[in-house]
Amino acid sequence: MLKQLPLVRISPEDYQFIEQTCRELLQEARHVADDDTPLYYPGGGYEACWTRDFCYMVEGAGHLMPPDEILGGIDYLLAGQRDDGAIPDRVGADGTPIYLVHGNQPPTDNAQFVVKIVDAYVALTGDFDAFMARRGRLYEAMEQVAHSDDGLVFIDPNHPHSSYGFTDVVAKTGKVLFSSLLYWEACRRLARLCAQAEYHEEAHDWYEQAERVINSLPQFYDEEYGLYWAASEDCRQLDLWGSAYAAVIRVASKRRARLVGQFFCELAEVATWRGHVRHLPVGEYWERLLSPIEPESYQNGAFWAVPTGWVAQVMATVDAGAAQQLISDVVEVWRTEGVYECISPYAPPRGRGYVASAANVLAVVRPT
Repeated sequence: MLKQLPLVRISPEDYQFIEQTCRELLQEARHVADDDTPLYYPGGGYEACWTRDFCYMVEGAGHLMPPDEILGGIDYLLAGQRDDGAIPDRVGADGTPIYLVHGNQPPTDNAQFVVKIVDAYVALTGDFDAFMARRGRLYEAMEQVAHSDDGLVFIDPNHPHSSYGFTDVVAKTGKVLFSSLLYWEACRRLARLCAQAEYHEEAHDWYEQAERVINSLPQFYDEEYGLYWAASEDCRQLDLWGSAYAAVIRVASKRRARLVGQFFCELAEVATWRGHVRHLPVGEYWERLLSPIEPESYQNGAFWAVPTGWVAQVMATVDAGAAQQLISDVVEVWRTEGVYECISPYAPPRGRGYVASAANVLAVVRPT
């Protein structure tokens, strides 16, 4: 696995609760496709296997899932790959792949997520042959993602469409941060897997693509606020999730990662609520949307647990106690009210039983 920021140490009681919560949510999320393939739905009422949600389940809670069902899920998604290499956003129980969410192009993250799932599966099982048998499909998926001249994932402002799936109603355009972070990560994972297989030329190619991305990422950075912008054109706004993730996967320098951590520690009230994290600072709303979303709700102002673990990791670089408190706060909500996709002081909670919320937290914590 690639190096990331250290895990956050929490109490054994909280760790056991989070792990057991993931186990129960995975049981609820498990369905069987028409061809008898076990599928894992996201929870929260979403009725299909979503590529990114499945990835977060495997990365965070894969040790709680049967390995053959993980591989079966990977192949179920790959069976829906288009001739141009595009990975489906989701696939239903009847095997029908869905590529588009908003706009006339697929979201810009599905290729990266399918690479990450395969890499996570190999790390869990040691089944390196699984990568070898599927690497050509992964290459085709990655080559389908549109880029700017300097290697960043790009969305034409004249033809906006979904980018990172957890902001799929947001019309980020130009160079987009989060999908570029995922692209760097997927390139590095492919490079490492290729090197392990002694495909040195292919490994070199993927390392070079990763270098192009990381060398271009500083253009998103805002020196005044110590955070990263979400995009270069529409929605050039401070991206809380993306800033934390850039620090976690260590594409941000140590100095910049620490500044991100300081922001969350010193200005927690504009970023977090009850252990959940907003996409943008409080009072900010997305400048351009692909679908109307009321302020303070869903992806336009609600608070999510999907990035809580990442934020805790960057907070821990500055204040370990604050990081532990953030995890304690989200666990308190889960103990008393259940796990949701997102919550808001101004709108009802959305998506009860949302697996990625818990799995992403489990991925970054360990008991003391």
